[in-house]
Amino acid sequence: MAYKMLVDIDRCIGCWTCAMACKVGNHLDDDEFRVEVKTHGSGQGIDRPEGVYPDLHMWWQPIYKTSCTFCAERVKEGKPQFCMMDCPTQALAWGDDTDPASPYSVAKARVEEHGAKIWALDDAGSGTRASVEYARK
Repeated sequence: MAYKMLVDIDRCIGCWTCAMACKVGNHLDDDEFRVEVKTHGSGQGIDRPEGVYPDLHMWWQPIYKTSCTFCAERVKEGKPQFCMMDCPTQALAWGDDTDPASPYSVAKARVEEHGAKIWALDDAGSGTRASVEYARK
């Protein structure tokens, strides 16, 4: 049994609610983040699209750092992680990847059915949390 987080990039709107919910719920210091949201666009600054109008492109990716605990204490109590609980677009799913009925497995099947590519970041030396997968069409 392995628990994983699935981030549906097509649902993420870059609002940083996951990061702020984690920060506030876990009483983190002002400069401490366990989740950060990366903007994929022109590279010219935060929330700057790439392309030329009207063909502009931009997307966001919550990055879970190694300091993320997936709110282990809350999960033990049967409560959702702060990031999942507050995500306004339900872009996050957590669960046992071997249980076809878990929210993770259901979300993964849904995005696969719609042709999404699924990947994980290389956590070796990158400072990112293992057990996080991303899906994007």
